[in-house]
Amino acid sequence: MKELLDKIQYLGIPRREAEVYIALLHKKEFTAPEIAKVTSISRTKSYEILQNLVKKGLCNESFRNGIKIFSSISPKIVFKNILSEYDRKKAIADELQEELTNLQTARPKNSESLDYIEILTEGEQIKEKWLDLQDNTKKELLLFSKQPYALPLKDNLAYERSLLKRKVVYKCIYEYSGIESLEDAQHLIKILEQYEKIGEKIKIVKELPFKLCISDDSITLLALNDKVSLKPSITSVFINHPSFSGALKKVFENIWSTGISLTDFKKKITKIIRN
Repeated sequence: MKELLDKIQYLGIPRREAEVYIALLHKKEFTAPEIAKVTSISRTKSYEILQNLVKKGLCNESFRNGIKIFSSISPKIVFKNILSEYDRKKAIADELQEELTNLQTARPKNSESLDYIEILTEGEQIKEKWLDLQDNTKKELLLFSKQPYALPLKDNLAYERSLLKRKVVYKCIYEYSGIESLEDAQHLIKILEQYEKIGEKIKIVKELPFKLCISDDSITLLALNDKVSLKPSITSVFINHPSFSGALKKVFENIWSTGISLTDFKKKITKIIRN
């Protein structure tokens, strides 16, 4: 079930909506209260999620004796529509690539006045920049960590261990607002315990404004979630400018002061998930 949810979520459908859609496939029709009984979604929240599925073309809505009835739309139709949308975007992207490449080729050679700023949008490019930033950090690395990750948390352990062996101070604030179950929370805790064990300094907060990495008070990697794309994605800005890094370090220190330790997070996890 978890693997199925992960695959649907990867297509840009939120996890709770994916769970409800899967439930709808098991029976011809459901009411919102019935959906609440067979999923982890509350009755109040189920109405909102079902309406979202209707808007996205994943389920139908009808009335019977004054009661709203919901039924799933065939997966063949749903994914045919998704693939058609991807094909349309690909065609636009191919066309834009050619047009924008022509613009880049035609630009004046002396126009690089902002050469300390680099825009990154491709996943592998962001991952390489992140790993390179770790490799070149000499004294201190400060991070805001939130989904989606350029590299799975567990996969970064070896890179971080190497960095900590060089006596680099590594401080990270993690966001927990995207955690929807106790199982997910325990999985995160298990990973963070490994990081804390090798020397990372950890704080946890409910929500972070954006993804952030500050290296040696001079280089900043700032990442913002793409609110336009249906697929989870990020646009990152790489800025080599000490003044900019200094300003964001103050933001980091302010949020760090409001965070809780991993030990306190483990003690309060059940209450935190319920809220």
